[in-house]
Amino acid sequence: MFAYGARADDNVAYLAKVATYGAGIGDSAGAVWGGGMARLDSVTDGAFNPSGQQWNFDSVYWSGTQSGVTITLAHAALVSQLVLEADNNDDYHIEFLDQDHVWQGLTAVDTDSNPPGQNMYRGPLESPVVARAFRISASGDNHYSIAEFQALGAWVVDEEPVVLPVSPVDPLPVPEPASYLMLAAGLALLALAGRKNINW
Repeated sequence: MFAYGARADDNVAYLAKVATYGAGIGDSAGAVWGGGMARLDSVTDGAFNPSGQQWNFDSVYWSGTQSGVTITLAHAALVSQLVLEADNNDDYHIEFLDQDHVWQGLTAVDTDSNPPGQNMYRGPLESPVVARAFRISASGDNHYSIAEFQALGAWVVDEEPVVLPVSPVDPLPVPEPASYLMLAAGLALLALAGRKNINW
């Protein structure tokens, strides 16, 4: 039913649209140091920060479990591996939007056992999924950040697209010559009836 385009190891999230949700975006939860929040599109630009870099330098960061990041792919894709560069000592929860536009739990990335700062996490999924988008939230120390997200897989093209019928458009009717004659006669009668004799 599906055809796959691109190689199976392509980053289908490259330059994908990034959005945030929740009131905690850009909040460093009381941390007074930091380098300012990175541009949202840096999350899918393919570039990684140095390993161990401070969590709120050149990253999209937030506080609270009701905030996070959404990455919308250009097309549906069959994804088999994920790459995430994120802050340590947290759990990052990743969901995917399926082809029926329903959010499904996908995986959790446990960063507790890694060195301080931003680190890269990469691994295969238990089984590939067809995804339209990804949503990432976190729990842990209330200091959360993402510097890079990649989804490795291949684009999915539906070979049997749903085509809605298009109703034909009727052309505008063209008046017959007899209609023009009747219109001219009617206008002439109106002109005669409307004339008045004006005496000076």
